[in-house]
Amino acid sequence: MRQILAQGRDFVRNSRNRDGFEQTKGDIEPLLTPAGVVLSSSPDLGDEFQPLSELDPDARRRAGHLILQIYFRQLLGSPSAILDLRADAFRGSAEGPLAWSPSALYVQWEPAFIAGLRDVYAGFYLDDRSRFDRGLLALGLEHADDLLLTHLGGEDQRRVRFTLEAFQSSFHALFVRCRDRNITLHRNFLALGIDLVCLYDALQLLGGEFDVRDAFEQSYQSIGTGAPAC
Repeated sequence: MRQILAQGRDFVRNSRNRDGFEQTKGDIEPLLTPAGVVLSSSPDLGDEFQPLSELDPDARRRAGHLILQIYFRQLLGSPSAILDLRADAFRGSAEGPLAWSPSALYVQWEPAFIAGLRDVYAGFYLDDRSRFDRGLLALGLEHADDLLLTHLGGEDQRRVRFTLEAFQSSFHALFVRCRDRNITLHRNFLALGIDLVCLYDALQLLGGEFDVRDAFEQSYQSIGTGAPAC
């Protein structure tokens, strides 16, 4: 509880720090522009852009793929992340860019945490079990590898359907495992959970299935090693 409260206080301070938010956006924007994402300060972008719910099926699939890349590109390429990936934060277009107008909900990852999280994702999607295990150990989750594998998509990451119910179930199982083994989770897990809830909110609204492995691979190749210094 102390860890959660401490992270919560960070969010309150960050929400009031407009200069810090603008700096975070400036750091993240170069990671997103190559993918076709416009980081905007205003949701009023003209008739070209529409709420995600009003997009046609092809535009929805494209928007979902870009939102996944926003999640991965931040995680792989920045020591901080904007967590507001809710559906309402986005405006899509038929063939043009995806516009993202997030609220000032952001986190500065602690270096050991983000390094471990990168190893978990890269180890999983690049089929590098030793790197995956190294990441689990850094996060204190070496006894929850089965739950993390299920959460990340099991055997098929090419056709993943996102629902908040599935997310709640997988994260609940993880917390119960940690409770039963008396494992204290790092405070950044609260930020990660918020990030994922927002991600699931957008992808559930868009509907359909998404190729998560492809989104990760494109992001990883664009960023490079996926492990810059924090």
